[in-house]
Amino acid sequence: MITAYFDDSGTHGERADIVLVAGIFGTEARMDNLDRNWKRHLDSPLCGRKDPIKRFHAYDCDNSVGEFLRWTRTETDYFRLQLRNAIIESDVAAYGLACRRKDWEEIITGDLRKVLGTPEGFCINQCFVRSVRWVKANTFDPHMTFVFDHRPDGVQRYTGAVYDAFELHTKPPPQLTGYAFLNSTKVRPLQAADLVAWELYRHANSIFKHGANVLAQKEVLHLQRNMDFEAQITARENIIEIRDFWLNHFKENPGYLEQFANHFSSFDPRYPDYENLSDKQSS
Repeated sequence: MITAYFDDSGTHGERADIVLVAGIFGTEARMDNLDRNWKRHLDSPLCGRKDPIKRFHAYDCDNSVGEFLRWTRTETDYFRLQLRNAIIESDVAAYGLACRRKDWEEIITGDLRKVLGTPEGFCINQCFVRSVRWVKANTFDPHMTFVFDHRPDGVQRYTGAVYDAFELHTKPPPQLTGYAFLNSTKVRPLQAADLVAWELYRHANSIFKHGANVLAQKEVLHLQRNMDFEAQITARENIIEIRDFWLNHFKENPGYLEQFANHFSSFDPRYPDYENLSDKQSS
């Protein structure tokens, strides 16, 4: 079984300039190894120098708030280094995509917006694309599931529509066996996805502010140089290419775009009982 875990950045509170979804995917054995090592660090942070942590949140750690209140910059940086090493040593793969909100909302409009979704929805869509592609290229595992951190109902409904499309049109292997939105406090690999998303989010913000030639932060380089890790940024010109591709695709059959839009707008996600997906925390 391959499981993919994804989290988001730039989607909470005030409307951030950038929306990003990123995560990790790997075999059950590799995820179990990551989960054990992650738990060890949470139970005894900085080799026992700090009190146990219930849930790692990268923003809280980087800003010394929440459970990381009064941690020094040296301590938070080193703890994130330890957790990145846990991800690298587990031998999972990672992918993330950043999208500039203003450009997307300006260029992707009308029925096309209903199909491709919000900036977050498009990022989720591409996470399905890239993780399934990775499984086909790198494993012989016959089954794959997707797990996301909790999101609003609208995001969950769109994700269900995207999953349904992939389930119907992806030729096995892998056979897609379910998706779920779970609690990251109980599902520790989601915390690892949060760390990957946070590091990419910081780097993407730097690129949009200073240009593509800006030096990558050492945290992102640490991941990129030591694991199977793909990251993308959707700039304005990329969004225009996406729009033109889809409009040209439907040019000869314009009614199809409306049909697609109606499907994604009215899709009612099914909620089968995926027994392999739950909020049960490993002991």
